Amino acid sequence: MGYNYNGKLRSAEVLLKEDGSTELIRRAETPADYFATLNFTDFMKKNLF
Repeated sequence: MGYNYNGKLRSAEVLLKEDGSTELIRRAETPADYFATLNFTDFMKKNLF
């Protein structure tokens, strides 16, 4: 399930194939992934400089 409830990072997902082998289909998210879509440049210009 890909729902991001309360900001909890998603875990890795592994696909188990019929022959018993596995394949990583999604890596675990990191805190950097969580904030990757935010743009703080305007905030930084207004409040820090």
